[in-house]
Amino acid sequence: MFQSAFSDLDLARKNSPPTSTTIPARCKILNLPWQADDVPNSSGARIHWIGDRSAKKVIFYIHGGGYGLSAFDGHVIFLAQCQEKLAAKGDGVVIAMLEYSLTKMVKYPTEFIQGVEAFRYILANGYKPGNIVIGGDSCGGNLAIAIMSIIAHPRPTFRPLSLSGPLAGVLLVSPWVSFSSDAQSFKDNKTKDIHMAPQMHEWARDFCTETERDNYTEPILANVGWWKGLQAKQILVLSGTYEIFLTDIRKFAQTLKEAGLNVTYVDCEMQVHIDCILDAQSGLEPGDMSHATWEWLERVY
Repeated sequence: MFQSAFSDLDLARKNSPPTSTTIPARCKILNLPWQADDVPNSSGARIHWIGDRSAKKVIFYIHGGGYGLSAFDGHVIFLAQCQEKLAAKGDGVVIAMLEYSLTKMVKYPTEFIQGVEAFRYILANGYKPGNIVIGGDSCGGNLAIAIMSIIAHPRPTFRPLSLSGPLAGVLLVSPWVSFSSDAQSFKDNKTKDIHMAPQMHEWARDFCTETERDNYTEPILANVGWWKGLQAKQILVLSGTYEIFLTDIRKFAQTLKEAGLNVTYVDCEMQVHIDCILDAQSGLEPGDMSHATWEWLERVY
């Protein structure tokens, strides 16, 4: 079902309601508090606050969709499930979900600038790094990684951003770490996953040019030294064993481990790309990807 939905990317875009309406509509159904703030100096980004804004802990979450699709209902539902799991443990957490500009309308570095400025805005609202988890799925994971790279390795394209201490954690759900389709899992999982190599290449072309592929946009290109000293206490990297990105995600997680970072990597058996979001979207029983996320969040917080 999902593979056919993503086979025509222009049609997928047309059938994707805007993030600006999906999040508040789903929050209303779930009876969750919701507010949205414009992000200063971001050329149009917004933060959608889901839950109690007085909570001291926050998950800064960036949705996936190849930089070209809006957030799904499944994103909001899954994040609400994360809140519920933490609340049951006695931990209040607010979700700060990024609404960024989409490709076809903008290109790199717009999305990265929006991500950096949104994170700056969260910090300016008084949230301490040790109470923040930054995360995302697919291209949202790509942007979360990029924000950490920009903090560690400033470049003139982005306003400098520094942290007073390490983040509580970085959550990477099926992160998009490579724009190449040479990895073995593209062959092994081409009929199993929700999307295929041609769609991935089209997303990548829409996002950035060949000359803009570097350690920031395509994190698998960075060596071990690039990641040493990354300011995060814990990192969770998740991949489905049926997804085309599997080989590259495994390699990326291993590089982070070799850099001396506290990395938990989980192969989610017989699950596809962003399976936890799709389970939430479809009302299916949560699988390994969901449970691994919830268990990790409980340890982090």
